[in-house]
Amino acid sequence: MKRSIKVIVTLLLITLLLPINVSAVTLKEYEDAVAKYTAELKEKEAKIAKGKEEIAAVKKNIADTEQKIAATEEEITRLQEEIERCDKEIKKKDAESKKIMEYYQIENGNNAYLEYIFGATSITDMVYRMSVAEQLTDYNDKIMKELKQLIETNKAKKAELAKKQEELETLKKKLESEKERIEQEVSGVEGTVPSTKGQIELYQKRVNYYRSKGCNSNDIIGVTCDVPPKVNPSGGGSVSPGAIIGENGFRFPVNGGRISWGYGGGHKGVDITRGCGTPIYAIAPGRVYYVGNGLDNYGAYMVLIVHNVNGRLVFSQYAHVQPGIPVYVGQSVDTNTVVAYMGSTGYSTGCHLHLEMSRDYGWAYNGTYSQYVNHITSPWNYVPSPY
Repeated sequence: MKRSIKVIVTLLLITLLLPINVSAVTLKEYEDAVAKYTAELKEKEAKIAKGKEEIAAVKKNIADTEQKIAATEEEITRLQEEIERCDKEIKKKDAESKKIMEYYQIENGNNAYLEYIFGATSITDMVYRMSVAEQLTDYNDKIMKELKQLIETNKAKKAELAKKQEELETLKKKLESEKERIEQEVSGVEGTVPSTKGQIELYQKRVNYYRSKGCNSNDIIGVTCDVPPKVNPSGGGSVSPGAIIGENGFRFPVNGGRISWGYGGGHKGVDITRGCGTPIYAIAPGRVYYVGNGLDNYGAYMVLIVHNVNGRLVFSQYAHVQPGIPVYVGQSVDTNTVVAYMGSTGYSTGCHLHLEMSRDYGWAYNGTYSQYVNHITSPWNYVPSPY
C-alpha cells in the first residue's frame, strides 16, 4: 500500500514532542515561546480592554449627541410655533392698521384728518388731536416693525438650529461608524486570543514534559536529554517465541507473516500480512512518538516510535492497525512490547501492517517536508527479513 511521507511531516508538526523548525531545539526555546505568547496574550487583552473603554466613551458621546439632537428638534418646533404666532399677529395688526387709516382717511388723501384736527375747540384740543393721530400711526408702525423683525430673527434661529441639527446628525453617524470600527478591531483581536492561548498551552505542555524528563534549559531535545533508549545489537530482554531478531538489535514486527507489498516504486514502506488481530511488536527499543488516527486523511490508526541508533534518531511507523492501541505517547518500549494489533483501518483492502521508516541527519526531532522525503529509508536497512 502507498503511504505518503506527508503523514510523517504532518505528525512532526503537530505532535507534542515536535518543534516546527529545522534546527536542533533546546528546552529554552520552548520556555521562550511560552514567554513570548504570554506577553502577546497580555498585549491583546490590554488592547481589548482599551477598545472596550473607547467603545463605552463613543457610546456615551452618541447618547449625548442624540440628546442634543432631540433638544434641537424641540427648539425648532418651538420657533416654528413662534413664527406662526407672529404671522397671525402681523395679520391682525395689519387689519387694525387699515381700519385706523380708513377711519382717518389718511391713505386716501381726504381732508378728514384735517377736519379732525381743525375741529378742535381750542389750541390744547388741537395739540391733543394731532398727538393722538401721530401716536396711533407711530405705534402701529412700531408694532409692525417689531413683529416683522421677530419673524426674521426666528427664521434665522430656525435656520441656524436646522444647520446645527444636520451637524449633530453627521456627528452621530461619524461616532456610530467609529464605534463599529473599534468593535470590529476588538472582535478581530478577540478572535485570535484562543489561538494564542492554545500556543501557550502547547508550549507549556512541552516545557512541563521535558522538565519531567530531567531536561535543563540548554539541553537539546532528543540529543542531550530525553534521548530514546539506545538500540543494542545484543538486543536485551526477553522476546516472544518466533521473533526474528537481526544482528543490529532490530526485529521483524510480527511473528510469522508474509510480505504482500515491498518497498520501492513509489511505495514508502513494506506491507506485511498475518491475519486480523495479530500482535505487532516494536522493531527496536525506543519511545512512542504518536498514537491515533488523526494524521491520515482516510482515518488509518497508527503508532510512531523513535529509536536511538548510535546517537541518530530513526522513526518507525505502524499503520492501519486496530483502534485499541495498547501503548501511549512517551512510553518506552522494546522488542517484546506489543504496540498494536493488525487491522484494516483507513484506506485499506484487508488486514495488514504498513511498516514505514525514516531517519534524521542531524536535526533530531525537527525536519522539513523535503528533508524527510529525502531520508525515507527501506525498512530492510534495519529490519531482518523473514525469508
